[in-house]
Amino acid sequence: MNTLFSPVNIVAMALFATALAWRIYQTYRAPRVLPNWAITVTIVFVACSFLAQQKVISDWLDGLTGKGTGRLVNNVMLAFAVCALLIVFLGSALGPRRPLRVLFELVPLAAAIALMFIAMAITPVQARGLALSPKLVHEPGVALFYLGAGLYLIYGLLACTWWIFRYIRTADRHLRTGLKLSAAGLIGLSAGSVLRALYIVIAWAFGPSIPVLLTVAVPLILLGIVLFLAGITYPGARARFAALRRRRQHRLHHERLTPLWTVLAEVYPNIVLRTTPRGPWDRWHPRTVHRHYYRRVIEIRDGLVQLSPYLETDLTALAVDDPRGAAAALRTAIARQAAGEETDGRAKLVLPGGAADIESDVRPLLALSAAISGSGT
Repeated sequence: MNTLFSPVNIVAMALFATALAWRIYQTYRAPRVLPNWAITVTIVFVACSFLAQQKVISDWLDGLTGKGTGRLVNNVMLAFAVCALLIVFLGSALGPRRPLRVLFELVPLAAAIALMFIAMAITPVQARGLALSPKLVHEPGVALFYLGAGLYLIYGLLACTWWIFRYIRTADRHLRTGLKLSAAGLIGLSAGSVLRALYIVIAWAFGPSIPVLLTVAVPLILLGIVLFLAGITYPGARARFAALRRRRQHRLHHERLTPLWTVLAEVYPNIVLRTTPRGPWDRWHPRTVHRHYYRRVIEIRDGLVQLSPYLETDLTALAVDDPRGAAAALRTAIARQAAGEETDGRAKLVLPGGAADIESDVRPLLALSAAISGSGT
């Protein structure tokens, strides 16, 4: 049953929504990057084409301006989508030659669209908008419409596939996965378009039609759309999952550092940084978790630096090898500071040198905080 909310359509619309939301976000972050705009436009046109081929929407379009409008919109939108996708690759690869090359790509697009309009105009009204079938394949307008649309899709999709395979060799592992899925989708769409073109050519050249070609072409096109959407969605979806995982880790580490931070803040209240909320929704902003986490790490490091003249051992290194000993050393240093004991006043290195990032610095702090928590300090 051809309904708008069939399981396949729901999956496709979910992929459209996810891909579109991610690309709008990327375009917002880098509005001057042409490929961001082009791939966003690609998704919009593919979505419009997908919706236009749904019977409910196609019938509505036919009722607005005449029979065949839904089928025409479907194919024109798909042609625009393929052209925009090709511009994505051209905009990324051609540099200063980009504007002229992009304008050149508009020529075959305009020719294909003009051919579709002409074909629709010469098609009898009763045959307009109908799907390609053995009964209609010998109708000149119908054959010309589908052949014109199909040849442009074959050209554009194969060109995009070629560019994708060029990028796969230099892409990182995760982007490579998305590109492979997109390439598989474009190959499926190309194969479906080729089979549909063969169906028309064979019928006109030899007379009889071969329905099996259309039978195979339709699922290939549907599968191709789903794979293509999955491919352009995968890098963004994976990045979001990675961000959520990192945010969860920072929230957890922030809590685990609380015992160490509390001890040092009681001894040196001046390490606590003063911050003002950036707005009423600041506490719900995703970056707030990271900001609180980094601030806590900085405050702990400041506290350890101020306490370091009273330390007689490498506290953070000891925390990894001997947590109980580290907790005892920290208690001793705090007691010496409270008693006003004289020191040379020189700050000591409290974290191992050569750490690649802040996460490496945090590992010994987590071990020290756990040791303090377990010791009851």
